[in-house]
Amino acid sequence: MPDSFVFHAPDSEFLLPYVEREVGKNPPPLAVMVSSTDIYEPDSASILAEDAPHRTDSIWAMREAGFLKAYPDGVILRAAPIVGTGMTGAMRRLAEDIYRGRFFHFPGNEARKSVVHAVDIAAVVAMLLKTDAASLQGRVFNITDDTDPLLHDLAEALAFRMDNKRISNISTRPQQLFAKWFYGRRYDYYSSDERFSCEALKAAVEFTPTPVCAYLRTHVYDESSL
Repeated sequence: MPDSFVFHAPDSEFLLPYVEREVGKNPPPLAVMVSSTDIYEPDSASILAEDAPHRTDSIWAMREAGFLKAYPDGVILRAAPIVGTGMTGAMRRLAEDIYRGRFFHFPGNEARKSVVHAVDIAAVVAMLLKTDAASLQGRVFNITDDTDPLLHDLAEALAFRMDNKRISNISTRPQQLFAKWFYGRRYDYYSSDERFSCEALKAAVEFTPTPVCAYLRTHVYDESSL
């Protein structure tokens, strides 16, 4: 057990204000790392749990190993793409595409994406601090909003926060062919499922996830919001 509270979130440092708001100034000793579901070998046909195969070239596997070497009693949260103020990664790229008018809805696209909001990560860290440390030692948990929204709905929810920005549809065959060329690898991402299970985390800390799309559409942002 570390002598103090340790929060390690490589590439997701924007989470720190969320966590500080939840845990206060002097939280109990605990080491928590926010990793990523990018560690898993892609499998659009399955909902991946913590024992799913890893990418052979994953930087996250190395980062997790380094964290557990330093903090053997630490807890790792493998986060689905994170939505929140200052977000990075896949959700930032999606938001930027929407804002710049470069994202379009594909006809018949039923792709679903596991996501999680930053407020839930912070809330879970606070829950972990109140949980028996022995039951968490060296544990790894996926964390998602447990709804796996359609990419269509996720994009529309993000657009709603951008003064309800309109997203156009790609309808004709030439437009679809152009989209595949224009998006390149991102077309594969935007048209394939990425789903992860957070059942283990819900069982460990009685976690009730916040649906990201609903949060984006209903949360009232004020001077106290992040």
